[in-house]
Amino acid sequence: MIWVCLAAGQGPPTPSGEVIHLRMLGGIGTWGIPPKEATSPRERANRAVFEAFHKAHPNIVIDSIGGIQLKGPASESNFLLSMAGNSAPDVFYVNFRQLYNFYAQGFMYPLDEYLAKDPHVMDGIVSQIRDVVTVNGHVYCMPWFQVCMALYYRKDLFAAAGLDPNRPPRTWDEFYEYGKKLTIPSLPQYAFLFDVAPQAKGWFWTNFLWQAGGEVLKRDPDGQFRAAFNTPEGVTALRFFKKLTTETWVEHGKVMGPVAPVKPGIWDEVNAGRVAMWFSYSSDVMVNMSEINPELIGIAPLPAGPAGQANEINAGMWAINALVKDKRKRDAAWEFIKFMASDDAARVRTEAFVSAGLAKLVNPVHLKKFGYGQYAREVDPAWVQANEEVFKHGRPEVNGKNCQMVYLTLDQPLEQIIQYPDANLKGLLDAAAADMNKRMLEYVEPKVREQRRRGAWSVLAGVLVLAAILIGRAIWKSRGRTEDFEVSRPAGSKHRTAWLTVWLLMAPAVLSVVIWAYYPLARGLTIAFQDYKLIQPTTWVGMDNFVDVFYSELFWKGLLNSALYTALALGIGFVLPILLAIGLNEIPKGKMLFRTLYYLPAVTSGIVIMLVWRDFFSGGDTGLMNVLTAPLFSLLNSGIHGINGLFHAHIAEFALTHDWLGDPHWAMIAVVLPAVWAGAGPGSIIYLAAMKNVPEEMYEAADLDGAGVWTKIRHITLPGLKPLIIINLVGVFIASFKAMENIFVMTGGGPLNATHVLGLEIWYNAFIYLKFGYATAAAWIMGALLIGFTMMQVRNLLRMRFSSAK
Repeated sequence: MIWVCLAAGQGPPTPSGEVIHLRMLGGIGTWGIPPKEATSPRERANRAVFEAFHKAHPNIVIDSIGGIQLKGPASESNFLLSMAGNSAPDVFYVNFRQLYNFYAQGFMYPLDEYLAKDPHVMDGIVSQIRDVVTVNGHVYCMPWFQVCMALYYRKDLFAAAGLDPNRPPRTWDEFYEYGKKLTIPSLPQYAFLFDVAPQAKGWFWTNFLWQAGGEVLKRDPDGQFRAAFNTPEGVTALRFFKKLTTETWVEHGKVMGPVAPVKPGIWDEVNAGRVAMWFSYSSDVMVNMSEINPELIGIAPLPAGPAGQANEINAGMWAINALVKDKRKRDAAWEFIKFMASDDAARVRTEAFVSAGLAKLVNPVHLKKFGYGQYAREVDPAWVQANEEVFKHGRPEVNGKNCQMVYLTLDQPLEQIIQYPDANLKGLLDAAAADMNKRMLEYVEPKVREQRRRGAWSVLAGVLVLAAILIGRAIWKSRGRTEDFEVSRPAGSKHRTAWLTVWLLMAPAVLSVVIWAYYPLARGLTIAFQDYKLIQPTTWVGMDNFVDVFYSELFWKGLLNSALYTALALGIGFVLPILLAIGLNEIPKGKMLFRTLYYLPAVTSGIVIMLVWRDFFSGGDTGLMNVLTAPLFSLLNSGIHGINGLFHAHIAEFALTHDWLGDPHWAMIAVVLPAVWAGAGPGSIIYLAAMKNVPEEMYEAADLDGAGVWTKIRHITLPGLKPLIIINLVGVFIASFKAMENIFVMTGGGPLNATHVLGLEIWYNAFIYLKFGYATAAAWIMGALLIGFTMMQVRNLLRMRFSSAK
């Protein structure tokens, strides 16, 4: 009814000349509309551009709409989620990694008709970016800022280390030698840092790969993308990464290094002044700002590798949603995009930066062009030269089929070489390339796919035959067996009336379950046999999705991890609520206080709990886990110091800087413990209430017989709680097996897929890769496993007899 009323209230189309509303994701910095209360100079400049557009086009209003904003490897999924929910904005942000995927899905409206009228909009776009935004001869999005990766460094830290502040490292060898001089563990001061976050290492490493002469992807003449980084050039780039992140040296009797350790939150370290060099973007408008005094920062091209200079070039782009059917709204969207890429917008940004006292960070070309030539001489000429160099040698960010998660795949060999420095470099790259071809690029030889299809149909036929046998056996056993059911009803009422009343009372609940549970299940079963698209036509693929699931190594890894997570959750956390309940039941004083304290996690947001525990396990000397375990490791150090001084130093380093969530050996335990901690207290309250059903006379009789505490627990308490224990076992098992929220927040499935569970495999494929058919097939397989376990436990419950307590 609400939908009908809203549809009726929409009225006729907006007459010409009236206000046109454009929907856009807001509140997320450069990806949308900065809020009015924004404080950073960049956001304030972007806000000024939006306000200038409103002033120039008073009949076009941009509405800021909300959206789910995630972090980590899924940070760009907010738009995909809005498209899946049919609530996407009219104008949306596009980057290089997502471009081809959005094109294949039909999300973007082609801009050719508008560019034919306003061809000058493309004038300021550099050739490398122009090639990327043109897909099969058509332009689907328009850049509004262009950036290149550059080397930023601290001049004051260079000078303190005896290095020339005006001569940054120009080659890999110089970069490493400079790094050794700039590494001072006692401060601490780092020469360079790689972020432990998923995708972060791969993002930087692509620059090394290009500098070594390699490529991430290549496209065959038939248009098929394939991984191309498992080459000698890739090995060279990986070896240099290994050198930066794992190699140490001895200086004055102390173990130093590595030059570029892996830590969480590297930008906090940069802003705190503890990092001497880092990679960041330099734009065509201005320097990438930080909280550091600009006078202390130098900018240079990235150090050249064996193949020379190379660095990433990128752009932020706007596109029109292909679902917008109203031509006037599309025209309004183009006016916005055209304005954002125009000289008028560049002028507003320049004015905003100059007004903020940041003229020395603005490209002098813009200063002279927009009447601020007097400030051009204040701009560091080294930055101007460096900016010209990085744009000259810029290589477009990796783009192609399913490249939205390319860095997550590239992170695998990088993480492995950190954990296992002696591993075969070529073997690691080959494994990652094979994974990329199968999981991202979906390349399978036609003959191999046909063989897999025949095998899948054979398995399906066997399952159907087995199901038919089991159903026939059940029917045969029930033949001739009848059961009478006694229906209680008011005296004088008819049997039919009683049944009709019962069904009328159940109808709302039944309809709700059918609509919200069983219809999605049936729809999902259909999607599992389709190559499902949100906008483009959907095609039937038969058993291909199930074939891809069963031949996916990551699916089996996720299944194994889900089983491990469930085993740990049950082994650590299932008994704990029972023990807590017994303890709370026996506490002589303060029962309400302790019960309230233990129940508090139930009224706390689960996300907040996970974020707190993530900080608890964080690496570095600020992580609470490291602080708590430091005395233990100190004691261990004192016991082994005489054996091996080098080993002693490594133990000390482990104690102070260990990243528990970044260690594949400890990550699973680290993500299980918060769930156990949060669930133990509320679960104990439920058991505590169930213990009231156990008659006190049984305990009194046991006391008279001389039974001890453990005897009473074993023979009275636990048998009395058995029905609830079985019911909770089913719930905890299902919740643990399909858990993904806490893992998503804490590790995102890493490191090295050590916490990649089935729930994450389904979520990533559905809302990152947009492989809804694959994700649905995987979900049905997981559901089948859970249904089997649930049916076994339900049979146990049906054998029990329940009665009410006094």
